[in-house]
Order: sequence, then structure tokens, then C-alpha cells
Amino acid sequence: MKLNAILAYWRMYGMHRRRVVISVLFITLLISAFTLSLFVANWQVNSIQDEQTRQYLLANSLKVKKSIEKHFHKVEYVNKELSKQLSEKGHTEKSITTIIENVGAIYDGFSGIGVAYEPYSIDNKLRLFSPYMIQKDHHYEMTRIDLLYDYTAKTLNQCVNGNWYDCAKKMGQGWLPLQYDEQSFHWVMKHVLPIMEKGQSVGYSFVNIDVSSLYNEINTVDLGDEGYAIIFDQNDDQIYHSLFPHAVKEERLTFTDIFKEKSPIVCHEPFRDKGCHFNVIANQLTHVPSYLHVFNIEQTQWKVAVIIEKNFFSHHVLQIHLSTLQNWVKGNPYLLTLFSILTLLVWVIFVNIFLNRKLQLGLWGSAFIIAFGFVSAILYIWLSQEEVLEASNKQSQMITSDANLRSFVRDYSKSSLQQHKEPPIFIPTGITVQSAKIDDDNNLIISGYLWQRYLLSNHYEIGKGLSFPDSIESKIQQIYDHKEGDYETIGWSFRVKISGHFVYKTYPFDRQTIWLRLWPKDYRKHVILIPDAMAYDNLNTSSKPGLENSFSISGWQVKRAFFDIRFNDYNSTLGIDSKVNKMYVPELHYNIQIGRNVIDPFVSYLFPVVIVLLMLYAVLLTNSRDESRIGLIGFNALEVLASCSALFFVALLAHVELRSHIGANELIYMEYFFIIAYTMVLIVSVNSILFSWGMNIGFVQYADNALPKLLYWPLLTGLLFIFTLVVFW
Repeated sequence: MKLNAILAYWRMYGMHRRRVVISVLFITLLISAFTLSLFVANWQVNSIQDEQTRQYLLANSLKVKKSIEKHFHKVEYVNKELSKQLSEKGHTEKSITTIIENVGAIYDGFSGIGVAYEPYSIDNKLRLFSPYMIQKDHHYEMTRIDLLYDYTAKTLNQCVNGNWYDCAKKMGQGWLPLQYDEQSFHWVMKHVLPIMEKGQSVGYSFVNIDVSSLYNEINTVDLGDEGYAIIFDQNDDQIYHSLFPHAVKEERLTFTDIFKEKSPIVCHEPFRDKGCHFNVIANQLTHVPSYLHVFNIEQTQWKVAVIIEKNFFSHHVLQIHLSTLQNWVKGNPYLLTLFSILTLLVWVIFVNIFLNRKLQLGLWGSAFIIAFGFVSAILYIWLSQEEVLEASNKQSQMITSDANLRSFVRDYSKSSLQQHKEPPIFIPTGITVQSAKIDDDNNLIISGYLWQRYLLSNHYEIGKGLSFPDSIESKIQQIYDHKEGDYETIGWSFRVKISGHFVYKTYPFDRQTIWLRLWPKDYRKHVILIPDAMAYDNLNTSSKPGLENSFSISGWQVKRAFFDIRFNDYNSTLGIDSKVNKMYVPELHYNIQIGRNVIDPFVSYLFPVVIVLLMLYAVLLTNSRDESRIGLIGFNALEVLASCSALFFVALLAHVELRSHIGANELIYMEYFFIIAYTMVLIVSVNSILFSWGMNIGFVQYADNALPKLLYWPLLTGLLFIFTLVVFW
């Protein structure tokens, strides 16, 4: 029955109408199929990126695990050699000291090496004997623990605070818990072994590792801009956090304190995706979903938690080949938005053609659906801008960790050697920005502190200092000169005025980068400025290294701060006949990326335009030849023109205020709202004149001027969507 009804309904259409319906249906299905394929490709890209992130996390976790365990194995080997020699030859004070010095001279990778004997086990007149050779300022120094405190005292009945010896006797051998070494003033891990004589233990040899050396192993791994690692001891107490390395000792947080309900699931050897569990947590800096991977260190039963953002590979080059369609989706973030809108349009058209008996109701409903679709797409693009940061310079290397800083130093040193340049001299340089403001001429005024660290043995002939080559005005004043160990640190205060170099094309969703370009004072030498990584907790972009916690710029939100090194290609030698200054010179830049606070522009400029457009539609609704409506509304073409003129000047005044406030040289995004408002004012005015004159134009006269009223919002929102897509694509 239903089939017969459908066939009868189909015969009611003429051949021409059926062809139109078939054609529209074909186009509708074709566009829908392509849109669906885009959704599938987008899902595949996200899955690939997700899989690549997990594999990258596993590979780097394995790298960290092997590196730390190799470090521990090396120390264990050194201590075995030390214990063996002491057991065989260490029978006098002199021989014991000589063995320690010889073993310490042959091996490296530790912060201290020593021995502690039982009372009177060396000499009846010598109660305690504990020589200890510690590393200080790149050399070793011999000291005596027994002259500082009684390491056998029972008053210190813990494995920390000095009483490590009692803990060693209880354990017998192995790695002791983390403790603070009062001789080297560092947190250390101590490996102990018994010294045997005639089958009995007469003391313990030990080798210390400065825990910061283990942290450096983690820092050699690039976990991306927002990745980090945390180390927990065998009691699940936090002992290191790569984001907050200096705060760990004050806050004895546990695994469950940090990860709440997440259980410490561990991946064992070999690290395989199928055998590993990845908890998803909120990144402590960015609060975006991130993968948590935990693994154990064999010797100490420490847990190492590595965190990397799930969308890591959305900002990095994938290690896998994508199809053409997948590349389109990845490279054009709004391609899917565009075809979703097109699919909505063709389906609305098809439904209205097929259901022509309900044309009037269908058109009004369709107009609402189309306008709603355009507005939804515009809002989606606006919201997605919150996640967009200004792209880094293509000829630059962002420095966000010790890993890529060391990579730059290694690669540039190698390239300098291949190009027969003088060996580069790397000067660690740091900056702290205290304040920044934008003046009436859109120039930036920035103030803060700078410092540089010079190695005294190598840098005594270098002209010390730096300059701001992009500055309009600058004032640099030395405030301290501090020498400690092998280094000299010189600090300056600065106040600099630089050009804003802002691009306002996407205003008010613009993201701007304030950069300070730093040059060394000595142009004659091959001096390369690099970030002073040791002076910051970390170089993670979201932790904003170099910015005070209270730093702010009126009308803007600080998104991130970072160092990068850009390679500039000059076409001159700057008048210096040297191989150094010819081409492809790396320059240090300090960058602050900021995003505009959109509330003020929306209230000041966009809100008046929206009111104008709403009132303009109200004016359009007054167009009528129906006597009953004219009596209520009072339609008059002259009054419509007067109303349109008033609305035009309201929009014009707001537009002029916007241009004078921004001072941009290009057409900015928000201006399109004004341009479209002017266009709609003109269309409504012309439509009212044509309608009032009674000209025989079907589009204007049909159903009491219904079509212009019907198409007002789809046309308006469609134009806004097109310009939004063009600007942000």
C-alpha cells in the first residue's frame, strides 16, 4: 500500500521536475558522501596521531629507563671494584685512601666515593675511619666523615639525616633511600657494599650519585612543549618534578596526591603498546587531556611517571605517511566545517524541492535551519581560535627543554666545523621581564633584567654585554658582577622601546608575539647566545620562563613565553672581515605570545553592529501592502529610508572608532561585520523603494514582500560565515 502511494505521488511530477529532483538528489548524495569521507579521514588522522603519541611516549620512556638504569649499573660496578680492592688490599689508612683515590681517578659518573669502617676495625687506637672523596667544581676533594660526626651513633635512628651507616647494616648491600649529603650539599643516592675481611664485614664502601645527574637524563628527552616527568621513591613519595624541580623538597607529595584515583600501573619490559596501560589525566600546566605512563627503575624500585599531551602530534610531524585526503583534513582544519555547511544546504534544498506541497512552511523552516547552521559554524571557528597559537618562525628552533638546547649546540658546532668557521662560543643568557605596555603609537615598552654567564677559563677575551638591535630606544645598566667557581655572571637592568610589529587581520581573535632580539656585544668573535637553562625551573612554554607571576598587559592574556633561535641570512659582513658574520647567523629571541581579551571589543564594537542588524530586520518587517498591517505598523518608504540612514550612521561611527583605536594598515576581521551591515542597509533600502513603487518584480512583490524577509538572515549569516572562513582558513 505504501509503495503504491509513493509511485502515485511520483507520477504527479512531470518529467522535467523528476529530472530536477534526481539531479538534486545526486548532488546531495555526492556532497554527503564526500563530507562523510572527510569525517572518516579526520577520525583516522586523530587515531594515527593518538597511536603515534603512545608509541613516542613508550620509546622515550624506554630511553629514560635504560639511561637511568645504565647510570646505576655503572655506579654499582665502580663500587664492586672499590669493595673488592679494599677487601684485598685495604688494611691501613694510607692504603685505603690510595685505593679510593685510584678508583676515583679511573671512573667517573658519581658525586662521591668513600668508605666507612666499624669502630676499631682498622687500628686499636682509631675508633672510626671514613675517608670520603667528593666532587667540587669539576675536581675531587678528600675529606673525613668521621671528623664531622659519629656515623655509628644510635641517636640518629633513621636512614636519612646522616645515619646512613645504620641503614646500610640493616640492608647489607644495595641502594639506600634518598638523603641529603652535608659534605657535598646535594641530594644523593648511595650504593653500599660490605667490606669483607676473614669472612666478616668490617665496614662498607659506598658510591654516591648526585640525583640531579639523573634528572638530566630525563631532560635529554624531548617530551614536547607541555610534557613533563615525575620521579617517586620506593615509598611513592615525589622526589623530582621536571616542571617544579626546586619545590619538590618542600612538598612531600605522593603518587596518589598528584594523580588522585589513578593507580600506578606499570609497564614492564619490553615496552609494548598491548602490554601497557595509559591513564588519561589533565596536564598540570595546560589542563588538556594527556597520557600518563609509569615505569619502575629496577635497582631502586622508583616509579617514573612520564606525561605527554594526547594531541602531541597535532603540532609535530607525523612519522607515518598519510593519504591525500588525510593530509587535506590535517592541513585544512576548517575544510570539514565548510563541507558540513554545504551538506546542510543541499539537503535543505532537496527536501524543499521534493516536498513542494508544503513549500511555504518548508521555506521558513529552511531559512531558520540554514541561518542556525551558519551561526553554529561561525561560533565553532571562534571557539577554535582559543586553541590556536601564532606559528613559530619557520627558520627558527624553539628551545623548550635541555634536550633541544643540547641538540642545537651539538648540531651548530658540527655545521660550523663543516663550513670551516671559527669554533662557536656559546654564552648562556637569561632574561626576566617585569613589565610591558603598549603606548598610543602601538610601540612596546618593556623593562626587566638580563644576565650572562661566562666561563672564566675560556671567555676572558670576549667583549661582555649585549644589545637590542630592533629597539627604538634602549637603556641597559649593569647592576652586578658575581664570580663563583669557574663562572662569572654579569647582570643588567634594561628598559627598551620596540615597534609593535603586530598583525591585526584576525582582530579581535588575534594572537600576537612580542619578541626581544638579542645580539652579543662582541661581533669579532663567533659568539652565540643561548638560553641559560640552569637559571629557570624549566623552559616549558606554558610555565612562561622569564615572566614574573604578576606580569600582565592591559587588554591581553599571556598565553606562553619561550626562547627560540632564528637563523638570519645577512647580505653583508657588517664591515668586519671575518668568517663569522657572513651568512646564516643564529640569533637568540625571547618571545611572549599574547591573546586579546575579546570581551572589550565585543561590547564596544560588535554589540552595536548586532543591534543595528536586528533593528534593520525590524524595519524590513514593516514592508506591507496589507491594509490591516499598514494601520498597525504604518509602512512608509521615506520613513524606512530615514531609519536605514540613522542605522547606517550608527554603524559608521562605531567603525571609525574601531579604525582609530586599532591603527591597522590592513582590513581586519571585525570590519567585515560593518561592511556587511552597510550592504544589508543598502539592500533593505532598495527593496523598500522597489516594493513601495509597485514595480513588477516577482521577487520583491511576491506574498507581500515575503522573500526578502525570508532570505534576510540566511544571506546575512552566510556572508558572515564566508568572510570568517576566508580570514581564519
